[in-house]
Amino acid sequence: MPSFAKSMLVADPDQRLALRAAIILKRFEYNVFVASGSAELLRIADYAMPNLVLLDLRMPFMENRTCLEAIRSERGLDPVKVITTADAADEPLLKESLKKGANDFLVRPFGPTDLYRKIQALTETQPREAPRLRVIFRATVTAGHTARTAYATMISERGIFIRTMNPFEPGTQVKLSLDLPSAKPLVLDGEVIYQVNLNRERFSEPGMGVKFVNMPPEVKMGLKTFIESQLTGDLEPEMMI
Repeated sequence: MPSFAKSMLVADPDQRLALRAAIILKRFEYNVFVASGSAELLRIADYAMPNLVLLDLRMPFMENRTCLEAIRSERGLDPVKVITTADAADEPLLKESLKKGANDFLVRPFGPTDLYRKIQALTETQPREAPRLRVIFRATVTAGHTARTAYATMISERGIFIRTMNPFEPGTQVKLSLDLPSAKPLVLDGEVIYQVNLNRERFSEPGMGVKFVNMPPEVKMGLKTFIESQLTGDLEPEMMI
């Protein structure tokens, strides 16, 4: 995991839900801390200075204060963003939390894409709409009469990174055939938007970034289903966030 990855603190008294959220956040390549109690939450927040706290409103009070009030009154934690979470029955409390210092909220159950977008909006100057997923699978990229088979190492609903020493030039229109693991192969159109040359000093991965274009609805849905299954498919159903 890169050292510049942003840090998230998951605060939830339900350890199963906290673990699920932590696993998903790690798959988004964030550094993750977990707290199940109020004192632990403040101790970790003060030590780790996370970029964002995912705070369940069921967290116990601390000295007659909610955890949100405690975070907002703690010296040095002003820059920390807070997303509160609760069940639909407690949505009025979630809306009230915005008046008490929360930056946003999520109603349970929520999916990984919803969580990712909220975090991106609060922590990035140029937020991404779709989560990126690290992968390893074969991909064939065809431009005209030239076909090159390589490995995809990153994918989102919007595009893909293909690791290759011989990338096509930016602007090249290509046809992609993706051998997705545990899913049907996908064939779609794309456009090369950038290339990366091998740089051993910077440890950069050589290859090309390809933007998906003209995706039919069924292909788009298949890609979204694949990404979400890779993020959550191996987690227990009762660990729904």
